[in-house]
Amino acid sequence: MKKDVLLWSEGKSPAKIISKETLNHRRLVEMVSGRNVYTNTRDAYLVAYEALGIDIINRVPVENAPIPSDDGITRHHPHLPYSYSRLGIYDTVMCNDYPLKKLDEVYNLDFSDVKYSDLMVPVPHSCDPEDIRMRQNTLGDTGLYYPMLYTTLFMWGVEYLGYELFFEAALTEPGRFNDKFILPAAKKSAGIVEQMAKASDSPFIYLHDDLASANGPLFAPEWYSEYIFPHYPEIFEPAIKSGKKIVFVADGNMDSFLEPLADCGVDGIMFENPATNLDKVIEVFSTPGRFMIGGIDTKKLSFGTPDEVRKMVLELDNKTRNIPGFAISSCGGLHDTIPLENLEAYFEARVSIGATPADWKTRGRM
Repeated sequence: MKKDVLLWSEGKSPAKIISKETLNHRRLVEMVSGRNVYTNTRDAYLVAYEALGIDIINRVPVENAPIPSDDGITRHHPHLPYSYSRLGIYDTVMCNDYPLKKLDEVYNLDFSDVKYSDLMVPVPHSCDPEDIRMRQNTLGDTGLYYPMLYTTLFMWGVEYLGYELFFEAALTEPGRFNDKFILPAAKKSAGIVEQMAKASDSPFIYLHDDLASANGPLFAPEWYSEYIFPHYPEIFEPAIKSGKKIVFVADGNMDSFLEPLADCGVDGIMFENPATNLDKVIEVFSTPGRFMIGGIDTKKLSFGTPDEVRKMVLELDNKTRNIPGFAISSCGGLHDTIPLENLEAYFEARVSIGATPADWKTRGRM
């Protein structure tokens, strides 16, 4: 619950193991909440969060979820260049086209015209102050709501330019790209972070940047050292001035970036891909005052046996039990692709380590 996360954020011992999960599994949510997730989305989610012992929460529905796409069918947005595919309660969204096509357009771009709110891929990660306050109020004491800036710096290139044009610009004329795109992107992100810090009642600000693929960095280390990490302190500054702690969120193999992130002001890491080595995360982020969110391999949740799932949870708890800043989380979220029997094994194992109430299957139906 919210009070537990607040204690955890101060380095104190809450009544339970802190947990973050992205719920997107219809059968699980409906099983524990006793509610139809499409006709009563808000209550289904709020009850499920409380029943499952999920404390750190981003998805707080305030209206009913749309009916998802059919399995195997790609659905296109009627007006915008996005397509949708079935993933769970909510579809996954992909961008099919980008507004800029050529390098000259990148260098002539007026970044003040670029709006974070126009990007659909970050949904539900709105950073609008009114939206933040609304979802905080909706969630109440059930958990701690966290808004998250999806395009901290690197991801502005990915989401606005697409990988092909982003890579071409960043590699052919990196200095020019830095001046014309990265610097104004950093300034825009700092402004968004300032708004988030003022609106959010969380002690944390969550900032997302996928710097790597599952195989490691997408650019040479020197490129990040020159064009990414020096700009992070500017982006972090408004949050730090407001007394917030920085939690960096990323997919991919982040092993080589953990120490540079810690050096430039990151307080915690939410590693969203099992490619990141847990032992390396512990080495860098297990000291007092730092935070680690993750540890559960969603691939094992999806393709392992229930016994393998239980074993994974117990081994993780054994490795992290004495780390006060650790919170258990499944990398990438809980979607319909995960067998329900494996999720039942997962939450039963969480009961045994003190992360989920023992009556999680029935308390939402009382």
